[in-house]
Amino acid sequence: MNWRVILVIARKDIVDAIKNKYILFGLVLPIGMSLLIRLMFGGLEGPGTLTMVVYDPSGSRLVAELQALPEVHLIEVDSDQQLTSEVEQNAVGGLSIPVNLDDTVDAGEQAEITVYLNRKRGGGEIAVFQRMVEQQVWSMIGQDMPAHIVWVDVAAPTGIQTENTFRMDPYLMNMFLVMALAMTGAFVVPLLLVEEKEKHTLEFLLSSPAGPAEVVAGKALTGLVYSLLISGILIALNQGWVGDWPVTFLAVLLGALFMVAVGLLTGSIFQTTMQVNTWSSVIMLVLMAPSWFTSLQMPTALEITLRLIPTQYLVKVLKLSLTSDASLARVWGDLALLFGSVVLAFAAVVWTLRQEDK
Repeated sequence: MNWRVILVIARKDIVDAIKNKYILFGLVLPIGMSLLIRLMFGGLEGPGTLTMVVYDPSGSRLVAELQALPEVHLIEVDSDQQLTSEVEQNAVGGLSIPVNLDDTVDAGEQAEITVYLNRKRGGGEIAVFQRMVEQQVWSMIGQDMPAHIVWVDVAAPTGIQTENTFRMDPYLMNMFLVMALAMTGAFVVPLLLVEEKEKHTLEFLLSSPAGPAEVVAGKALTGLVYSLLISGILIALNQGWVGDWPVTFLAVLLGALFMVAVGLLTGSIFQTTMQVNTWSSVIMLVLMAPSWFTSLQMPTALEITLRLIPTQYLVKVLKLSLTSDASLARVWGDLALLFGSVVLAFAAVVWTLRQEDK
């Protein structure tokens, strides 16, 4: 495999994508939608002062850190019963801190913090509150998540929605990451390949030192660069580094490779831009579908159907990693299935191009 030829192809395609307004629109669309949603729900800079309640019998450093934040108004109470009542009446949320939290964290054990939410305060304020809590808990030690956070809706009956409280930020982050990868892989990449066919430059490439493997690698590198670039921008905009970021990065990388392979396969099968525009929309919707249901209770038939879509495993890993509940031991099976899908998709692309070369 000639890496110099691969880099030449990739450099040409990266420049061509920027010059093509149609392709450029597809690349920046997920970023624009992310910004629009954040503006609609409020909270690019937060909703102002957050009022939160804490029950902290041992005087933890977590509460001390929250008290030091200028955007936080903290109300301290003497019991869990008083905490829930105060949250429901006056605050966006509250924290019930376990006894000796600092000692538990310093000993390397995982404590449990119960966080109460007041759904009457609106989605934007709650999203900022949830993000702030996760950031402060994560910063206590900076390694594995030092405490397991249990989210409770104060308006729900006792025992209901304890672990299944809807999380807006991770849900949107998951959806936009999958959307960005699908747009780049299933839309931009096949367009780059089909343009070579329409301009009759693909035959020239395949008859030059660039064989099918080099063409595939060059187009894949272009798609991978744009996928990781846009994913990085989305992560920066939405503070997606909070959580198990190494697992998030690995999931995004495998997801990008799979989407790019699907795009190359699509581009190798279709012959015209019109065909790509028609069928890429269908493919993108299928690939993005698992991200729409990530926080919902699904019928059994739908759940089984989604398991047939490889992006379901990407979504499952991102859901855990973005909420700090992931570890390689917990998600390795999903990552392995995603990796297998990448290998099969790239093998199909190379075989298809070899058939064209004959």
